[in-house]
Amino acid sequence: MGIDMGRGVTGGTVAPKRGPSEGRTERAWRRLSQIAIIASAVVLVGAAMVVARAVLIPIVAAVIIGSVIGPAIEGLSRRGVPTWLGSMLMVLGIAGLFYGLAAALAGPLAEWSDRAPEIGETLRERFAALKPALQTISSVVESVQSIGRVADSSLVVEVADSQVLGSVVAMVTPVIGEFILFLGSLLFFLAGRIQIKRRVVQVMTPRTTRLATLRVFREIEDRLGAYLLTATFINIGLGIATALVTWALGLPNPPLWGVIACVLNYVPYVGPAVTTVILAVAGIVTFPGIVQGLLPAAAFLVITSIEGQFLTPLIIGRRVALNPFAVFLSMALWTWLWGPAGTFLSVPLLIAAMALVDGILGTRRPHLPG
Repeated sequence: MGIDMGRGVTGGTVAPKRGPSEGRTERAWRRLSQIAIIASAVVLVGAAMVVARAVLIPIVAAVIIGSVIGPAIEGLSRRGVPTWLGSMLMVLGIAGLFYGLAAALAGPLAEWSDRAPEIGETLRERFAALKPALQTISSVVESVQSIGRVADSSLVVEVADSQVLGSVVAMVTPVIGEFILFLGSLLFFLAGRIQIKRRVVQVMTPRTTRLATLRVFREIEDRLGAYLLTATFINIGLGIATALVTWALGLPNPPLWGVIACVLNYVPYVGPAVTTVILAVAGIVTFPGIVQGLLPAAAFLVITSIEGQFLTPLIIGRRVALNPFAVFLSMALWTWLWGPAGTFLSVPLLIAAMALVDGILGTRRPHLPG
């Protein structure tokens, strides 16, 4: 009886042997499929973050702030203060701080808003020499925008006038809702922060992974706390210095400029530049000469240069070393996704991501020479 060489012992057909080129092609297609799946997931997550930003921004901000002040709640708990009571007192204090700032700045902001027509007219008079160039640029932009569009000035004016109040309400209402969501998220996060950490750690099965997770949590909280608390004291000092300088130079409403400088300084590079432009406009409008009007902006530029080039790197750089290129990329990404709120959250999110990556890859990182 002959033996069929095309069959094995069990009678099945032996699969033909594939060549090395076919194996490489299959591995390449498998790798491309994985890359396509990862890219699709990144696109979907990014789209979801854009669509749900009205909900995600307050929650992310609450988690960041809660991670910073959470150890203070634990300290109160060790002294006999219930966690829920300490969390409520902390949230009420933050809400009261925001309300006090809003109440104190409402008058100066309303005053400068009422002067908007006067400010525009003053700027036009001061920069009259640039009027021909500005008119040329404006006409070019208007010509480009009017291509393929039928202009109807009466309809535009009517719609704009009828929608002023609606635009203001549409802008203010989401801010109030997001602020309430922020306070609620902060309260419940502070009250359940320890339980959340415990649940996450319990999910990790090996003991070494649990310890590594605890170290990552602690590192994130330490870095965020070191950055935000130190930056807050530095920014408060910058705001006080700005208020004193503008007061000495005779610029109206010094507390307003101090608060603007303090808040915008949380955004590296961009915040001080915006503050400089605001002070330049306010000075040009207030003082009779352009040189005198630029003095507040010049003085602030000197102060913020000293703060940004010497003070902040000396204090913060010891605990949290930030690469300027990484900061720029983080600001660009989160501003593109979440707008101005993303700009403010970009640096804390970058710090948390760096702590997470260092905690995961810290033991695997090779020691390179140099």
